[in-house]
Amino acid sequence: MKFITKLAVLFYVTSILFLGCFTLLFVLNVLDYHYVADILYGVYSDLHMRWIIGILAILFLIKNFVYANAISDRRQREKTIAFDNPSGRVSISLMAMEDLVRRVLAKSPEVKESKPNIVAIKRGLDVDVRLILKADVNIPDFTATLQETVKRKIQDTIGLEEPVTVRMHVVKIVAGDVKSSSSDLPYQSQRTVPFQGYRA
Repeated sequence: MKFITKLAVLFYVTSILFLGCFTLLFVLNVLDYHYVADILYGVYSDLHMRWIIGILAILFLIKNFVYANAISDRRQREKTIAFDNPSGRVSISLMAMEDLVRRVLAKSPEVKESKPNIVAIKRGLDVDVRLILKADVNIPDFTATLQETVKRKIQDTIGLEEPVTVRMHVVKIVAGDVKSSSSDLPYQSQRTVPFQGYRA
């Protein structure tokens, strides 16, 4: 399915690029109006060319429909996760999981604001969290604790056996008098994460 999505993106980018370049050349008078008109008239007056253009147009419409469905289905699958219970299938909105993560992070006094984004991938869940902190904390230790807390909360809530990857981005640290209370968080990890340099 990823291959079809890449083909769809390539198709749309190529089509828009061609249309934009053609329009720009026409507006700048690089393409002569009479030359374009002669080509169109030649295609219109030739029955075989009209058939060929018509078949190509139908193929493009079918391809557009297939690609649009592929992109739509992929986005829909990425917005929900599903599992089977003995009584039937259960689906969970990833927006609900994002609200859960937001509530978990709000329990920490050091976190002023969080914006989680969860995507369902083939091998589990990919959690991306943007954080605004309101206290000076040891960021490696603190974020490691938060990552473990979020991961365990998601796994315990939905019984997920697949791996959960939690990435955190501290985008801002505001001034505040809040004391670190990471010991109040469940599933605290005591390990120290060594500084490994800047990452893009």
